[in-house]
Amino acid sequence: MSAVLAVEPDVEDRCRLQRVLVVDENELLQAGLRAVLVEQPWVASCLLATNAETAWQVAQRHHPQLVVVSTSLGGRSALELCGAFRERMPHVRVVLLSGEGRVSAAMALLHGAVASLSKQMPRQVVASALEKVAEGAKIFPKEHASSHVRLSPRELDILQHVSSGLSNPEVASLLNLSRHTVKQHTSAVYRKLGVRNRAQAASRAQELGLLS
Repeated sequence: MSAVLAVEPDVEDRCRLQRVLVVDENELLQAGLRAVLVEQPWVASCLLATNAETAWQVAQRHHPQLVVVSTSLGGRSALELCGAFRERMPHVRVVLLSGEGRVSAAMALLHGAVASLSKQMPRQVVASALEKVAEGAKIFPKEHASSHVRLSPRELDILQHVSSGLSNPEVASLLNLSRHTVKQHTSAVYRKLGVRNRAQAASRAQELGLLS
C-alpha cells in the first residue's frame, strides 16, 4: 500500500522542494514521520510504502528526490533497496532509519546511503536532519559511524595530519618519525578506510566522523 500527501507550494518554491518517500512496514511510525514531514516548508509531497517492492514501484511513478528506508524491512532488504536506488536512480539520496539494531555506517555507505538516523530521535530532529541531507549533507553519528573502523592512535594521528593537507615528509618531521614509518601507517589507513589516496581518505574520514 502506498499513499501520497501533497503540500501545495508557491510557484517560486517548486524548484527547490523535495518529494520524499518513506519506506517502513510499521504504518504507525510511518504516519508519525509523514505528519511531521508534510509540515516542513522544504517538502513538496510525502510518499509512503510498506515494503521494498512497493517502494520501487512508487519511486518509478513519482520520482522522489529523497528516500527514507527503515531497517525494519529486514537489514538485507533495506540494504538491497539502497543498492537498487544507487544503481538505477543514482540522483536519489537514500537515508537509512534504524532502531536498536543499527546498520554500520560502512555498510550503509557501501550500499549507497548518505545518512543513518535513529528512530529514537525526536521526529522534529529527524526532519531537520533530512532537510540537511536534501541539501547535500551526509550524516552518520560519530559513535555509530566510526565504531567499525579500528584505527590505532598513531594511525588516527597521521590521518588527521594527512587530511589537513600535509605531505608524508611533513608528517614524518612533525611526529618525529621516519618517512617509511609514515608511509606504512598511511597505507594501513587507506586499507582500513577502503580508499586509494589522501583525498579519498579525507573525504571518508569526514563522513565517518573520524576527524576532530
